[in-house]
Amino acid sequence: MKVTRREFLRLAGAFTASACIVSPAIGEVETGRIPILLYNDVSDFFNDSHTVSPSIFAAQLEWLYNNGFRVIPLRKISNPPAGVRLAVITFDYGYASFMDYAFPLLKEYGFCATVNVVGGLVGKYIREGRNSRPLLSWDEYRHLLKSGLVDIGCQTNALHLLKDKGVSNVSQEVLRHDLMTFNKTLQKETRTSTDILAWPHGFYGAQSIDVAKNEGFRYLQTTNKAVFNKSGNLLEIPRKTINNRHNLVAFRTEVAS
Repeated sequence: MKVTRREFLRLAGAFTASACIVSPAIGEVETGRIPILLYNDVSDFFNDSHTVSPSIFAAQLEWLYNNGFRVIPLRKISNPPAGVRLAVITFDYGYASFMDYAFPLLKEYGFCATVNVVGGLVGKYIREGRNSRPLLSWDEYRHLLKSGLVDIGCQTNALHLLKDKGVSNVSQEVLRHDLMTFNKTLQKETRTSTDILAWPHGFYGAQSIDVAKNEGFRYLQTTNKAVFNKSGNLLEIPRKTINNRHNLVAFRTEVAS
């Protein structure tokens, strides 16, 4: 009997997550409440707060699918479809593992995702101690954009390296120049621009928001942990970080609460 990729990953995910894929369904649809999920690295190599294993990620997507969720692009939260369960999937940093593990599975389900890119590190590595995590290349981003399932967001061009206070520790002019550089590079490499931004390390302030707005960014993602409401503020979009600690019981709680 032929087993499809989705079936294989579903079964592997069910075993690894130590929970049944068809877990208890959540309640009735709450109109206007949209969980926005934040992933980073999909990998078996690391086991930290930035990582979810491919099998657990597969189980989580299967749970969303089996519970009737429609995963929509981030931009649609301003005018979401009515009467269906909705979710949004985002990825920060743009790790190369997205192409290896996340994207093939997203295609199986027809789920959309936003990848927030650190412009100055595209095609390079993020070093963590003695280990390095490779990042997607511009050629890979061009391929992903052609699929119609992936949007590119900005995670600044170079300010990701400021780990203490992120963009809140730089002048408005420095931030303005950085965001401008990102979109110029994105336009050159992909012939597209973006109005989606994710704040590095979750740090931002009122002045940061003003600069981003003036540079044409409309959807500003935070790491504030909450569910987005239809009438919510697009300039402070909350997201829920998902990692290896989220077996299907914990994942269900994050999505429903």
